[in-house]
Amino acid sequence: MGNYRRPIPTRCWVRFLKAHGCRFVSKHRTSHDKWECPGCFRPIIFRGADKEVPFVHFTNDLETMGVSLEYFWEWVRKNC
Repeated sequence: MGNYRRPIPTRCWVRFLKAHGCRFVSKHRTSHDKWECPGCFRPIIFRGADKEVPFVHFTNDLETMGVSLEYFWEWVRKNC
């Protein structure tokens, strides 16, 4: 078992979003990427230019998407 409170590589996060029907909308305030996901009540926003997405940021986005952290780490283990 690894440290599950670690940041995730941005490329893996983007791959996860695409696999779950999310689509890139635009750059938000020049430094952040804005994504829309089916069934989400707000957009997913993160710094796409960074190498990693911090744990706190993607866990908040997973909650917005209605996805459990356990499911996410299982998906990452199989796909990234």
